[in-house]
Amino acid sequence: MSDNRDYLARAREFAAQEKYQEALAEYGKALAADPADLEARLERAELLAELGQYAQAIDDFSEALAISPDDATIFTSRGDVFASMGRHDEAIADFSRALALDPGDVDALYNRGLSFAQLEKLEQALADFNAALVLDPYHGAVYNNRALVFVAMGDFVRAIEDFTSAIEYRPGFPCSYDHRGLVYEKLGDVKQAIQDYTEALAIAPGSAESLYHRGSAYAATGEAAQAIRDFQQVLAVVAPNHPFAVLAQQKLRAMGHL
Repeated sequence: MSDNRDYLARAREFAAQEKYQEALAEYGKALAADPADLEARLERAELLAELGQYAQAIDDFSEALAISPDDATIFTSRGDVFASMGRHDEAIADFSRALALDPGDVDALYNRGLSFAQLEKLEQALADFNAALVLDPYHGAVYNNRALVFVAMGDFVRAIEDFTSAIEYRPGFPCSYDHRGLVYEKLGDVKQAIQDYTEALAIAPGSAESLYHRGSAYAATGEAAQAIRDFQQVLAVVAPNHPFAVLAQQKLRAMGHL
């Protein structure tokens, strides 16, 4: 057992130093010595997931569940990996099993809502996000993603409200400003949209998405010089074949400034 503690200590040290292959090797030694070491199994699974080695991470989480079948957090973690793989039906099944064991698991509710949304099951997604906010009314990411569901449902007023809450409870994330700007444009408030894109760019100055959206908004209001500036900046920050670069090139070509 002392050897396993040594293996784990070295694995954690290697992981902290971003020497991931060495860390995985030490976790492997720990598990070879004791395949039922739940701590080593879970830590290796999390590291594998972080490295994008999803199939191996699923294997480790499944082994962990064989050891500890009533641990809701393991179902949630495996569900996260299934979702990262695009296997949303399996992710939903894992999040549901986690919630059966722990109805107060906010992460499981939130992530199941995300998977429902990916499958365009909007009512189920909305129900999960609503339940998550009952448990944690200050969860900015839930507000942001519930707002996206409202956008998909065409409820732009409630989407604006939720993006505003997301900005309040989760400051520093440009995506909420960017998404809210798009909704303001749908509601005809282009001036407010430009302000939101500018706020997003204050956080992430090199965002091709926000630059393109602001450029398009400027073009819609006849502010050609500002639009051209933003479209040219898009081309300066991303490769020519990037989707927003292609769109910016089309806009500049139409304006005679490519």
